[in-house]
Amino acid sequence: MFTPAKMSEVDIFVYDEQIEAVAMAIARFGALHLAEDKALGQWATGGSTEWSGRASQYAQQERRLLDLLAQLDLEPQAVPIPDELDLRRDVSRCEASLSGIEERVGALREQEATLRRALERWTLVSHSMDRLAPLWIRLSELRQLQHLHLVAGTIPTENMARLEASLFRIPYSLIPVHRYGDRSLVFAFCAQEHAPILDRALESAFLEPLALPEEYSGTAQETLSELMVAEQRDRGRLDDVRADLRALARQAGGDLLDMLARVRADRAIAEAIARFGHREHVYLIAGWTPTDRVTELRAAVESASQGRATFEENPPESFGAQRRVPTLLRNPGVLKGVEGLVTTYGLPGYKEIDPTPLVAVTFVTMFGMMFGDVGHGMFLALVGLLMLLKIVPAPGKGIDTLLLACGLSSSVFGALYGSLFGFEDILPHLWLQPMDDILTLLLSAIVFGVVVLHIGYGCRIATAVRQGALRAAVFDKNGLAGLALYWTLGALVLLPVLGHSAPAVLYVAALLLIGALYLSEPLTRLLTGQRPLLHGSKVEFGVQAFFELFETLIGYVSNTLSYVRLGAFAVAHAGLSLVVLILAQMFSGEGGPSFASIVVIVFGNLAVIGFEGLIVAIQTLRLEYYELFGKFFSGEGVPFKPLALPEAPSA
Repeated sequence: MFTPAKMSEVDIFVYDEQIEAVAMAIARFGALHLAEDKALGQWATGGSTEWSGRASQYAQQERRLLDLLAQLDLEPQAVPIPDELDLRRDVSRCEASLSGIEERVGALREQEATLRRALERWTLVSHSMDRLAPLWIRLSELRQLQHLHLVAGTIPTENMARLEASLFRIPYSLIPVHRYGDRSLVFAFCAQEHAPILDRALESAFLEPLALPEEYSGTAQETLSELMVAEQRDRGRLDDVRADLRALARQAGGDLLDMLARVRADRAIAEAIARFGHREHVYLIAGWTPTDRVTELRAAVESASQGRATFEENPPESFGAQRRVPTLLRNPGVLKGVEGLVTTYGLPGYKEIDPTPLVAVTFVTMFGMMFGDVGHGMFLALVGLLMLLKIVPAPGKGIDTLLLACGLSSSVFGALYGSLFGFEDILPHLWLQPMDDILTLLLSAIVFGVVVLHIGYGCRIATAVRQGALRAAVFDKNGLAGLALYWTLGALVLLPVLGHSAPAVLYVAALLLIGALYLSEPLTRLLTGQRPLLHGSKVEFGVQAFFELFETLIGYVSNTLSYVRLGAFAVAHAGLSLVVLILAQMFSGEGGPSFASIVVIVFGNLAVIGFEGLIVAIQTLRLEYYELFGKFFSGEGVPFKPLALPEAPSA
């Protein structure tokens, strides 16, 4: 905690014949973050396209397997990675089985599509025959109309009005028969001499023709009876095809999942080898691994290469700022929810302080202070506990423990405030009541904010020391000089308020510290022996330094007063709860609470918990991100992403 896991840079030199075995061993180990291509130097230019080509083949097979699983209505599931992988032969081995299953599935899906189209056609024709049934005319006669031109088909329903408008010049009849989805089945009639105009209008309306079935020549009633028989026949065939697909899914599903696991593992390793450095007959595998796991990685590499690999370990300091070291956070599981809040803002750099433990304390405390109520807090804690016990699904990893902690914190502050579901006359307050002691609460919030700001200053100084940044540690506005100036100005303000005169030494110290911050850049270069003392013109430096100093002085006030919101929202929480009780009292009878008043209390408290709980969480995040993180946290770290098999555990 407080700092990312210590990393070591490793360089592994392997001969061509051992590269597959070593790459698989590293992937199964799951704790080596491959270095960037530029870190390989000349080794990065000696690779070939062999392994990238294999990776493409495996990627294509993976897509085909996922498509087959989708066609068979099977969900991709995690299955164990095969113990033995053969990157050179697995492509051809999988191809034979894959092609056979694809052929069977393709044939069944084609039959299914054909039968579904036939059933859709029978449905449309049946609706047509329903409209023709009263005519007692034979279909063979309709096909031989001499004076009328008949067209049947479907058009988008929205085109009906436009179609009728385009036919105003000719006599016609347009009969909507059936509507399904966004299309309509229509019969269109006109005289034979106007047939070209009707056909062009229907074509512009995106007609899909529906020919009267050639296989039927009787009356519409006779055709309907025959259509029912054909529809039942095709529906039975469709059920048989779907049963065959389900049987094939049961038969081939396991093999497809096994192939998917193998193909994904082969693809991951092939892509990794394509990234390795290569010269002549030797591969270079460069990357980062946690220092406490270097010994295990060395043993795995030596075992896979039969002792023919060269393994070198280098500390990050040996590269200076040339390479960015990845960040691996190892916080306890109970802090994963808070870690998610931190990484949402940004990932700590390798040389930065990990603020997760600090946020765990400050976030929970500030939330409880603003949301102090025993009943409301216990409700949140109960929801968090139900999530922790898997009774209620959690919206994210670690949310359960975070919600549980915030609920307990709210209950503690609720006991200090003497508040239980908004009632302040049931429990005795152990500290104060927000509505009656507003000034004390606001001053306490400012004191708490000052403590949090000092934590931020301390983290900034510690981070600067870890990074070897002298200016940031001493002369930065959030470094030692900035902290000393904050104390000095605070003393100059507080002493007169408390009835004491400020000694002259404080004024002298304030001026010296302001000068140190104003001249931080030249002072740093002077102490480190760098020349020249200034970059650019003196005027440019003076203007920029002045505004930075002005921003710093304003920031002291704004950052401190930002924490007033802790007390303000505590008062607002009590006020909202009081409003609920007043509304409930309005519905109460003379003999005591009524059913309506109880309903108001229950749903009013639920509304307060949901509405204000969300607002308080947002305000707490704002204080963390802008007031605390702004002091020391940049969040520009590189995430540790080790080479690993798809289901292999990582460090």
